[in-house]
Amino acid sequence: MKLSEFMRFLVSGSFLPATVISFLMKHLPFSVKMFLYSIRYNLIMKEINRPDMKGFERTYLKSKGKKDAHFDFAGAKLPDITADKHFYGGLCIVFFDTFFIPCLFNDNYDEEAVKTASKYSSEGSYGYIDGNFNVTVKKDDIVIDAGAWIGDFSAYAASKGAVSYAFEPGSKTFAKLEKTAALNDGKIIAVNKGLGERDCELPLYDVQLGSAGFTIINSGKKRQKIIETIKLTSVDKFVEYNNIPHVDFIKADIEGAERDMLRGATNTLKRFAPKLAICTYHLPDDPETLEKIILEANPRYKVIQGPAKLYACVY
Repeated sequence: MKLSEFMRFLVSGSFLPATVISFLMKHLPFSVKMFLYSIRYNLIMKEINRPDMKGFERTYLKSKGKKDAHFDFAGAKLPDITADKHFYGGLCIVFFDTFFIPCLFNDNYDEEAVKTASKYSSEGSYGYIDGNFNVTVKKDDIVIDAGAWIGDFSAYAASKGAVSYAFEPGSKTFAKLEKTAALNDGKIIAVNKGLGERDCELPLYDVQLGSAGFTIINSGKKRQKIIETIKLTSVDKFVEYNNIPHVDFIKADIEGAERDMLRGATNTLKRFAPKLAICTYHLPDDPETLEKIILEANPRYKVIQGPAKLYACVY
């Protein structure tokens, strides 16, 4: 048997303990790790990409057909939403941003692994490591999830032993988020608000008429439709009012309102210097504008710009 065939056999075998896989991923040369990752990717994606999408369910949906049916992505639990085409279609897309590396790359956010994974992800991962630069969720972290949707990233954070405050202002989506919170051992606190620069109420728009990408930004386009009126607060006020002892990670994907959220988190950035994974693809000037706001709040931050996200931390 050739070495490549033997490696493929090992990676495809469910008998291989996760601890052994983790050990191999830490100590093997990077080129060999990438080879193993590519094998695992091809094996799993071949199953997931079946035309009927049943492969995705077979791989990650547990207790199908039962009351306790749920998705399990390397320990991150989400409710069974297969009956709702709108949410299920969204999950099949965000899988590549949130769960691709945890499920297929053994939670390895090394620079080269993230670059490799970005080939299959439209927005990129929510973690990045380059030497001492480390933007990843750790056990006992307190996470702010801005734009939580149904709680995919919050569920990932919970699987790492963190506690996540998951902010989702839309009522229909929030109902799904509450189900996710119930599945993850009390580590997700669902908050039915958006995050901005101050406390206020604003209309929530659906630019794409049915997409997962709701926004508070009025672009003036005729296709924009007001869904409902939502409440916003700021990170700083929420942290102060709830006596949160520290903030360790902020993730944000809020359809162009990221700059407002960061302006409302000035004290938090200055006091706690949380790790940041912020989407930068919604507005043309997002990369430079968001980086400027972060550095004005806390000049000690180092910022790395990815294709669709920026990562920042203090070390």
